[in-house]
Amino acid sequence: MKLPQYVSLEEVQRVCKGIGIRDWTKLKQTKVTLNEAKKILKQLKLNGMKVDPEQFRAGLEVELEHGVMFPDYNVTNNHPVLTGKIVMAHFMEMLDYYYRLEVAELEGDILKALAKRNMPKARSYYKRMTKAREELAMAESKTLR
Repeated sequence: MKLPQYVSLEEVQRVCKGIGIRDWTKLKQTKVTLNEAKKILKQLKLNGMKVDPEQFRAGLEVELEHGVMFPDYNVTNNHPVLTGKIVMAHFMEMLDYYYRLEVAELEGDILKALAKRNMPKARSYYKRMTKAREELAMAESKTLR
């Protein structure tokens, strides 16, 4: 079943231009600049939440994967404000959501590498996971202050 396009490319281009960022309909990679993240963050209601712009930027990159890497699942057409709202919905659950997601994804990558008996790759992922767990612990520590 072919679904309709819910957000037009023209609308995404209009919003990008309106908030002063590059045209996200042309994204080939999920890279978002801190400046873009801050401009998008200004468009959203934070409801008193203290959102780290760098974590918001990282969240945008994760959520953009849905469209850039998996075009059949690009429900927002890379609309920056709608993508930002998805990030904020996750932050409403927990402000360290993307730290936790990174750890979970790396655990999965390690398992896949071990299943293929690819020890160099498993070791590389394990090193990255150690760093990701450390960053998560720091985020958790900030929450408890």
